[in-house]
Amino acid sequence: MNEVLSGRAAEVARLAAMIRAGLEEAEAMIPPLNDQLNELALLGVTCHQVEGPSVYARPAGLSNDTDDTAVVFQAVLLMPGGIGAATWNSDEFNEYQHCSYQEQTDLRDRFLPYTKLPPIVRALLAKHASTMVGNLLRDVRILDD
Repeated sequence: MNEVLSGRAAEVARLAAMIRAGLEEAEAMIPPLNDQLNELALLGVTCHQVEGPSVYARPAGLSNDTDDTAVVFQAVLLMPGGIGAATWNSDEFNEYQHCSYQEQTDLRDRFLPYTKLPPIVRALLAKHASTMVGNLLRDVRILDD
């Protein structure tokens, strides 16, 4: 029994270390990037939404033992708003992801800014920030004759 408990303790320690490392990277990178994105929004780069992947899910209640519904956090970049996450009920998120006509939903009502997110979600956003910013830059077209 002690071996099992020791193994679980090691898993918990690895998970905590991974979250801490991701959070350090995110805290160094995303707030300054969001400042720059806010500057772009003030300059007129608005009405853009870049969706990233789902990055974290937790039980909607206290445990999955009584209900298998989860709260899903999806990486999102909104203009204005910056990098943050959209929160979904897992059933709604699965329906949205598997919708055959792929009509994009305005995520503003689901959006939580970076500073309002739980540390674990902030930690997981860092690896998706570059792709989302790249997609935003691809979508902003300056038409100059």
